[in-house]
Amino acid sequence: MLQVLYSGDTRELELSGTREGLLAFGQLLRGEAGSCDLSENQRPLPYERSLSRIVFREDPERAGVSIVTEAQILRIQGGREALDLLADNLEGFASEADASDHCHVDPPTYDYIAPESAPLVIAFMK
Repeated sequence: MLQVLYSGDTRELELSGTREGLLAFGQLLRGEAGSCDLSENQRPLPYERSLSRIVFREDPERAGVSIVTEAQILRIQGGREALDLLADNLEGFASEADASDHCHVDPPTYDYIAPESAPLVIAFMK
């Protein structure tokens, strides 16, 4: 189970889910392309809205990973190595973090994340 919450003011995204959901999404990112439907959160506070879908694809022309929103969709695209690094971060967090932990994955902290990307927080679903 996964959800993505979005704040229009800060452009921040929160990708949250169960341990199993985050691990499964990390594995899914290792493919060439795919998508997954998200759980809707009727009360996404402190965020403004809940997105409905994640769509991702490998783009051999890109070095980094672009993480952007388009209407109700979170779009992730990037080179294979960068997508694998994002998958590694998701899986590592899901495997090792405490239930109350969260992780920020955004530019310029992570150089494999493209500069146009929205700030991303990875957390466990509450």
